[in-house]
Amino acid sequence: MISQMRIDDVPHVFKINKEVLDSNWGLLLYKHELLDLNTRAFVYKVNDVIDGYVIAKYIGETSDLLQIAVKESKQGQKIGYKLLTYVWELLKSEGVEEMILEVKEKNEAAVSFYKNFGFKTIYKRKNYYGMRKDALVMRMRVND
Repeated sequence: MISQMRIDDVPHVFKINKEVLDSNWGLLLYKHELLDLNTRAFVYKVNDVIDGYVIAKYIGETSDLLQIAVKESKQGQKIGYKLLTYVWELLKSEGVEEMILEVKEKNEAAVSFYKNFGFKTIYKRKNYYGMRKDALVMRMRVND
């Protein structure tokens, strides 16, 4: 069900991004990330249909969780948890000691998801997503 993201997965991933995250990532940025040897990108598929994805950047002992998203119609089925667990276990095996992410402070569902997974808020970035749209920077460590 979880497999490495491929170039031909990008249009489907982009569609999920627009539905769930509405980030400013374009098709070219996804393709560029897949060519980066430090990127770990995976999709969750059922019957060759992508229901979610995760993208993390491996940078020495630290990994940045760049994106994780699950189709709205598939949320609540632990797909995000499975994807995050998968990439976290892989990164730990590669020597990662911590993972860092930014999340919209007002996105209570996402903040709760990350806290339940083991992330802790380390600080707030004011106006990170625009005026009065602050981000929480969260971190999870191997030995916490």
